[in-house]
Amino acid sequence: MSDTARHLLLGADVGGTSTRVAVADRSGRVLAAATGPAGNPNAVGLDTSAARIRTATTDALQQAGASWEEVGAAVLGMAGFGTAIAAGEEFLRAARTGAAVPTRIVSDLGVGYASATPLPRGYVVIAGTGSSAAEIADGEIVQRRGGWGWLLGDEGAGFWLGREAVRVALAEAERGGPYGALTRAVIDHWGLDPKAPLDGLLRAPYRDSPVRLAELAPLVTGLVDTDPAAVAICARAADQLAGLLLALQPMPGRPVVTAGSVLQSAGPIRSAFIDRVAAQLASPVLDAGSGLVGALWLAAGSGAEADPSVHARLVATLDALKV
Repeated sequence: MSDTARHLLLGADVGGTSTRVAVADRSGRVLAAATGPAGNPNAVGLDTSAARIRTATTDALQQAGASWEEVGAAVLGMAGFGTAIAAGEEFLRAARTGAAVPTRIVSDLGVGYASATPLPRGYVVIAGTGSSAAEIADGEIVQRRGGWGWLLGDEGAGFWLGREAVRVALAEAERGGPYGALTRAVIDHWGLDPKAPLDGLLRAPYRDSPVRLAELAPLVTGLVDTDPAAVAICARAADQLAGLLLALQPMPGRPVVTAGSVLQSAGPIRSAFIDRVAAQLASPVLDAGSGLVGALWLAAGSGAEADPSVHARLVATLDALKV
């Protein structure tokens, strides 16, 4: 089939919450998008991941009134991308229903970066429950820092914020008070006896999954205007996240894309992080958008010669679909 006939692009954003697929033409106009259940192969297995990508893809193509035979390039942006890459062509055939379409698997970091900027090279910093930073070039990870998980890393992110809040509460409880606003909020969160909270503060974090500590993160950021301990934790969080980025020895002026609830939410951590980046790198700080935009842009061939208006059109037309 001629290149002219293969006039469509397909992009997927496959994560631990959902599997989303979009179809666009080469001008950057998004024609349709579909959503299905989580598809991270590390969480659901390779067979289930491929099946869910295939189902969402079929749905998106049907909505667009198109078929695989019209797709010229496809990019799957995936959490758990290493597992999918290791499975090779067998996984791709299962995800594509056998159609022979050039398909590339990239990381969720790669599509996250490409969602925010048409420039092919720059940096992405993620701070949600966990944290990591990476240098990205044409969708590929050049180098990475962090991403070690709750036990060994996740500095500055939701888990870390929650753990630091509990450490403050434990220290104040051991001293017998007085309790600051953050300590009182932590005690209330777990419904502990404020007169004798020490044992409960020690047991509660171990009773549930460690990542449940991330639920305490909003208590920290919400008290930054009134509690000195919250101020100190947020300042350290911004330092830790900036440190992950600076450990990459970034080139000044290249874009820095932020992703995850901690860095994308207006508040003290985001503000301090942006100030540090501006002071040390003079780089623009951009928010990651939909991973579908990133995947479609990479499918379009995002090199230095790529047309940035295509990226802008992908953003605008996907927004119009409200998916």
